[in-house]
Amino acid sequence: MEHTIIQGLFFVLLLALVGGLFARLLKTPVLMGYIIAGVIGGILLPSEVSGVSGLAEVGLILLLFSVGLELKLSDLTYTGKTAITGSIAQMILVCLAIFAFLSLFGFSLVESLVLAAGFSLSSTAIVVKMLEDRGETEAIHGEIMVGWLLTQDLAVIPLIALLPVLATGQSEILKVAATSISTGLIVVGAVFVIGRLLAPAFIRTIASTNSRELLVLSGVALALGTAYLVSFFGISPALGAFLAGVVISETQENHAVFSETRPLRNLFAVIFFVTLGFLISPEILIHRFPLIILITAFVLVSKIVIVSAIMLIFGYKGKTNLSAAIGLAQIGEFSFVIFITATSLGLLSQASASIGISTTLLSLILTPYMFRLIIPVWRILRKYKLFKPGISSKNKNRKFDLSNHIIICGYGRMGKWVGKALDSVNIPYIVIDYNQKVVQKVKKEGGNILFGDPSEPAILNEAQPQKAKAIVIAIPDPVSEEEVITYCQNYYPNLDIIARAHLDVNVAKLVQMKINKVIQPEFEAALSVVRQILKLAGKNSSDISQHISQLRSMHTKFIK
Repeated sequence: MEHTIIQGLFFVLLLALVGGLFARLLKTPVLMGYIIAGVIGGILLPSEVSGVSGLAEVGLILLLFSVGLELKLSDLTYTGKTAITGSIAQMILVCLAIFAFLSLFGFSLVESLVLAAGFSLSSTAIVVKMLEDRGETEAIHGEIMVGWLLTQDLAVIPLIALLPVLATGQSEILKVAATSISTGLIVVGAVFVIGRLLAPAFIRTIASTNSRELLVLSGVALALGTAYLVSFFGISPALGAFLAGVVISETQENHAVFSETRPLRNLFAVIFFVTLGFLISPEILIHRFPLIILITAFVLVSKIVIVSAIMLIFGYKGKTNLSAAIGLAQIGEFSFVIFITATSLGLLSQASASIGISTTLLSLILTPYMFRLIIPVWRILRKYKLFKPGISSKNKNRKFDLSNHIIICGYGRMGKWVGKALDSVNIPYIVIDYNQKVVQKVKKEGGNILFGDPSEPAILNEAQPQKAKAIVIAIPDPVSEEEVITYCQNYYPNLDIIARAHLDVNVAKLVQMKINKVIQPEFEAALSVVRQILKLAGKNSSDISQHISQLRSMHTKFIK
């Protein structure tokens, strides 16, 4: 037995290493390398190796625990109406569309329903990672997508609870449904209440020992312990670990727990993705590959269309709409939980489960490439006038009598303080923002504000830039920022442009665009810290100013 486990671990990790290396050499996502290596390994390696697949569940538990750590329920406060209502509507509509589609290809009604429910979910882990890599977590589409995904993740709770109902005879279906849902809600409520009471104190006590080893153990113990306890009530262990992560995410020590458990999470997550390849039957993959491609294409297209339509209903157009629609098109990791649970209950045959897992993996493999298409597709739509943003109904009948005013694009952490400063010196300004709560708040306060994407000319023109003195671009989206700058330089060359940049590479890009008034909040914060340190060191004002000037000069040379 011991030799079997060691043999299995060795081959799985070897497959992951080889697959990951090939993926890197081919400049494709390493996830693709892990999955393909698993499929090949399932064909070539002895059947005993698949025994290590039990460790895959540990990988999924730690993966979803870390995903929960990165999310906060407070994320829903920013775009709550759009995220909650939109996500639920999307899941229902996508589920109905895919259910009807799968029924045409010989799947039973139950199998079609289970697969459709799994396909309606999107990948929190992949999407959040992509948004972070692109620096778009604070962009309006990033906030909407994170809230949308969190709502989907929480919606998995009743989905998992209802699976046993489908495996029950019709005579007891109402009783089992009521029992499953009520049990699920009670357990989830208990996890949140007890977690909020005990988890912060527990983590804080462990953190106070200044022991990284104990912090790792506490994080893993919480993840596995919660997963183990909720499994007694028929709830997926992976879902329990996710809930534990969400609870801990509200504590001050959540970042420390995440950073310490991440290496272990990564190792087991790799095992999970490789062993998922073992679950894919080579015969099914070969003989049903055209069907898998067809299902994947239908899922991606239907999600893009439905999400885009829902976003339009909520008033979101342009790049924000397209980013959310394409970014949420893939199938999520909780789908694996649904398919594996449904297979164990006899709701899915091995062949159908294999098709479901294959479709999910293919959509995840395609996700990075789809993200790269967002900006090119958006620009093509605008170039050929296939997309006409127009003016939102929220802006109709709003006339602004302005001159020598300031246009503020984005009224977030930076923009709102610019607005307060302008109020204090009675300088008129108008705000353009895509956050409905911000728009409603500024309207109530009697301020001038337009709802929409400032990178859209139709919206920007409503702010009367021809009469404005300057435009402050404070949106956390580098691409939209560049679009605004290019438009203003071409059509309003006399308008002073003040732009915010997050990273040094963004500063360099803006300098190339001949924007001299570039503000980098992180660099300005560093200068403020240096100024205070020099004061504490006894330096006079002249010396401090000289040092600050030298740092600014060094920064300018560095970014060039």
